[in-house]
Amino acid sequence: MFEHPEFRASKRRRAFLSFVVEEALAGRGPALKGFAIAHSVFGRDENFDPKTDPVVRLEARRLRQDLDSYYVGPGADDPVRISIPKGRYEPLFEVRPPQVATTVAPVAPTEVSSVAPPQAKTRKSRRKAPLMAAIFAGLAVVAVISLWLFRADGVAVTDRTVAEFPRVAILPFEALDPSPTTRTLSLGLSSELVLKLRGFDNLRLFAPLAATNLTERMAELGADGVPTYLVHGTVQTEGEAVSVNVQLLSAITDELVWGESYDLHLNPGALIDLRNSVSAEIATAIGQPYGPLSADIMARADASPAPTSLNSYLCVLEAIAYRQKFSSAAYQTVRACLEETVAQSPDYAEAWAMLGWLQLDAARFGFVPAEQADAEIAAALEVAEHAYSMAPDNVLAAKALSSIHHYTGNYSESERYGRIALDLNPHDPDTLAQVGWRLSVRGKFDEGGPLMAQAIERTVDPPGWYYHLPSLQHFMQGNFERALEEAEIAASKGTGFAWFLVAINAAALGDAEKTALALDVLSAHPYISADPAAFLRRHGAIDEIVLKATAAYGAAQRLAPF
Repeated sequence: MFEHPEFRASKRRRAFLSFVVEEALAGRGPALKGFAIAHSVFGRDENFDPKTDPVVRLEARRLRQDLDSYYVGPGADDPVRISIPKGRYEPLFEVRPPQVATTVAPVAPTEVSSVAPPQAKTRKSRRKAPLMAAIFAGLAVVAVISLWLFRADGVAVTDRTVAEFPRVAILPFEALDPSPTTRTLSLGLSSELVLKLRGFDNLRLFAPLAATNLTERMAELGADGVPTYLVHGTVQTEGEAVSVNVQLLSAITDELVWGESYDLHLNPGALIDLRNSVSAEIATAIGQPYGPLSADIMARADASPAPTSLNSYLCVLEAIAYRQKFSSAAYQTVRACLEETVAQSPDYAEAWAMLGWLQLDAARFGFVPAEQADAEIAAALEVAEHAYSMAPDNVLAAKALSSIHHYTGNYSESERYGRIALDLNPHDPDTLAQVGWRLSVRGKFDEGGPLMAQAIERTVDPPGWYYHLPSLQHFMQGNFERALEEAEIAASKGTGFAWFLVAINAAALGDAEKTALALDVLSAHPYISADPAAFLRRHGAIDEIVLKATAAYGAAQRLAPF
């Protein structure tokens, strides 16, 4: 494994893998903790704190992706397959039956050189090499692992939930001209895109050297019926003009799911910046919760019965879709689906995180009687903490904890978990929106406003609530026309609070007709209209916002009573 150029782990991730494998084979796997890895692999001292130094969980996430990429390519026929399930550091070893040899078309040298990243030639650790070679070649080791691996029922231990995630292969970007700039950029875009997409938890990523037999190889690594996708791109340079085209394709049908063209200007010495910015845009477009890939998966599931293996993942996607409008009609169905999912897949951190979020919604949106609200929030916090303890590198779990702490009034912890989520994936627009919203409602518009603006700009179809705080920010600054524009966008997407914002800004502009219409629609949302001050405080708004907004609401009622 270590000697193969398609195993792309850095030197310290190779040391990480070797250490946990040695510990597991020595019988110490169940006791593996982050502190031991931080001390033995990364040289941290006794003051190591995983809450402030995320090195172990971040490198574990990257190592999981390295292993996924390796096993879809040159390691597809390895007799022993190593995985490190999320939320733990003890490796699992899956013994696979011998594969029948197949003929694979050779990869042209130019294709290999155009994708192999610089770290592919990292020298292996001399001390660990004999052990790793023994794992893959020694029949005695295979036999020992087999006895350890299989339960009494004869079923191998596997991470079933991971197998449900859509599998996405990022092919080498094709250089359409022979210039060094094009060649360098095409090489860098492929590898950098893989790194940036790693921040999105519900994807299995592969970086093969070529598309030969790729669909078949990817299918071997996942459950039946789980969608597979290919990302293919081209790069062309003409003078200082660079054109990058990228497509997301269904691997089974070759249908175009999403495509985009980027016409860029190359500044001298800015090639790396160009690579980083374009790869970030592509990763954001593909991986975002409300993006084309999620929409395609849900559309395919609606068109035909979803395979059982995909149901848990689809349940999480339904929960994400519900969060666009927080519809009370959809709430019970989605919550029941999540409760069933965590019962059937108790290792699925994302499902636990989403369940915690929905339990919070029950309290903050009045989906349960008021006397049950405190119990729902307490349960939500417990469930989200469970998700985070299972997978401390999971963005969704960190976001859920940030949100729940906000609604318990623990704003410092809310902000801390929000920043953890941003560190884990700065390219996810929903993370930007979550953190930006909460900073803004606490009066930190200078920091929260730009995050909200980035979230809206990067999202294919922004939910209505993304526009609430930008509207409120403009209102607080006295820019009522701009505030009204933002509020009307939110209202068109079906959010109740948007009509409160329309009413107060229309009234500030003296538009009695529009104010009356907004108040009339708002009356259908009594949890807001009856006591907007309580509503705002329930959502964590500072007194300055509450007082100014409720005074404006009183003015709106006087201008256009209904």
